[in-house]
Amino acid sequence: MGLTYLHDIALTLSLLLATAVYRWTSVPPDLRHIPKVPIWPLIWSYLSGEVEERRIKRIILPFARKADADVVLVFVLGQWMVHVLDAKAGKQFMEHRAVRKQKQPEEMLLWRLTGRHNVFTAEGEMWKRHAKIVHEALYRTTPIEQFASLARKTFALMGNGGRIRWSDYTHRFTLDAVGTTVMGYDFEALDKPEGPFVKQYHEVMAAISSPPYIFLPSLERWLPRRRVRQMVDAFVEEFRLLLERKKQDPGNDMITYMFEHPDMTEVEFRDNVIVTFMGGHDTTAGALSTVVFFLGHYSDVQARARREILDVMGQEEPRMEHFAKMPYLNAIIRESMRYNNPSNVTIPRVADMPLQVGEYVIPPQTPIVLNMCATLHNHTSWGDADRFDPDRFLRSKTGDDSSWIPFGLGPRQCPARNFSLYEQRVMVSMLLQRYRWTVPEDTIHRGYIRNAFSPFALSLPYDVEIVFESPP
Repeated sequence: MGLTYLHDIALTLSLLLATAVYRWTSVPPDLRHIPKVPIWPLIWSYLSGEVEERRIKRIILPFARKADADVVLVFVLGQWMVHVLDAKAGKQFMEHRAVRKQKQPEEMLLWRLTGRHNVFTAEGEMWKRHAKIVHEALYRTTPIEQFASLARKTFALMGNGGRIRWSDYTHRFTLDAVGTTVMGYDFEALDKPEGPFVKQYHEVMAAISSPPYIFLPSLERWLPRRRVRQMVDAFVEEFRLLLERKKQDPGNDMITYMFEHPDMTEVEFRDNVIVTFMGGHDTTAGALSTVVFFLGHYSDVQARARREILDVMGQEEPRMEHFAKMPYLNAIIRESMRYNNPSNVTIPRVADMPLQVGEYVIPPQTPIVLNMCATLHNHTSWGDADRFDPDRFLRSKTGDDSSWIPFGLGPRQCPARNFSLYEQRVMVSMLLQRYRWTVPEDTIHRGYIRNAFSPFALSLPYDVEIVFESPP
C-alpha cells in the first residue's frame, strides 16, 4: 500500500512538472502563424553553453531556409521571441515609431553592471539627449595617431614575430585604445596584461556569464549569487571613481567632452561610460582577431591587401585620407565582420500595436529582435554566404549597405561604428606593413572560427594563434 501511494505521488508530481513545462514552452495562440524553431535543440544549446553564433548557424538558419522564412519564432530567456533574419524586414520594425526596447529582466546581473540610463538602453527623450551627447563626443575622438602609437607598442611586444596568441593582444590593444582615447585613462593592458583593472574586469565578466543564469534570469531570485553581485558593484564603483578623477583632471577624451553637457546626471555619465568601455573594446578586439585570422588563412588575400597598403602608404603611418584609397582593405574588414560579426542580435523591441514585419503581423507586446548574424548569412542577400569573399563588396550588385548591418539598423545603430572601423583600419594596415603571417596547422579554428561564450551574445574568437614573421 505504501509503495503504491509513493508511486502515485511521484506520478502526480511528474504530470504536474510536465504540464508546467508544456505551458512554459507552448507557443501563445496569437503567435502560432509564425514558423517556430524546434524548442528542444534550443534548450539543449542554452544549457550546454553553446555560443549564440553557432546556435544561429546550426539551428536557426537551417530551419529558416527549410521553411523559406525570414521571420521565425525562437524560445529564449523563458519566452518566445520573433527573430527577423532579413535587413528589409528588419528595417520595418527597427525604424517604426511605435517600437521601443523591451525592459530586460531585473534579475540579470548584466544590467546591474551596465545600468539602464545609457544610450544603448534609454528610450524617448532620454535616448535623444544621450545619443546627441555621445555621438558628438565620439566624433571629436577618432585619434588615428593614438591608434598608430598603440599599434607600434603592440609590435614592440611582438618583436620579430613567432607564434603569438593574437586574440590576447587584440584585447590588450583595444582596452588601451578605449582607455586612452575615450576615457582619458591608461589601463596599461599592453604593458601589464594582469594589471588590477584588467584582471577585475575579466573576473566580473566570467562570473556573470554562467549559462543557466543567462538562460533563466529568474534563478537570481531563487539562488542569488551574492558574491557575484558584490563583484559587480565593486567594478561599477571603479567607474564612479574614475569619473570623479576626470572632473579634476580633464583631457582630450570622450568623458571630458561629455562633462560639457551638465544636463546629464551622475548615474547617466557612469552608465554611458561603462557601456562605451565594454562595447568599445570587446567587439573591436573580436573583429581584429577575426580579420587577422582570415588574412592568415587566405595568403592571396593578404598579399593583395599588402600591395594596396604599400602602394598608398609606403612606410608612412596611416592618415585619414589614406583609407579612402584602400577599397580592398575596407572590403576585407567588411567581409570579416559579415562572416563573424561581433554582435549577433539586437536588444529585443516591443510595440503597443500590431506590426507588419515581412509576411507576418506581429501581435502587440511581442518581443522582436533583429538577428544580425542570420541577416549577414542570409543566402538570399549574399549568395554563397558561407564563403569568405571580400570581392563581394567591390562588385556592384552585392554587399551593399542595406544588407551589411554589423552595427545594427537605423538611428539606433552602434554610435561607435566609425571609431571601431578606423581602429581596425589602422591596426591591419600597419600589420601588413610590418609582418607576414599564417595560421598554424594545429589551430583550433579549422572548419570554423570558435567564439567564446558571452553574456552579451557577442562573437569573440578565443585562442587565435598566429605565426608572424618580419619580411626580409
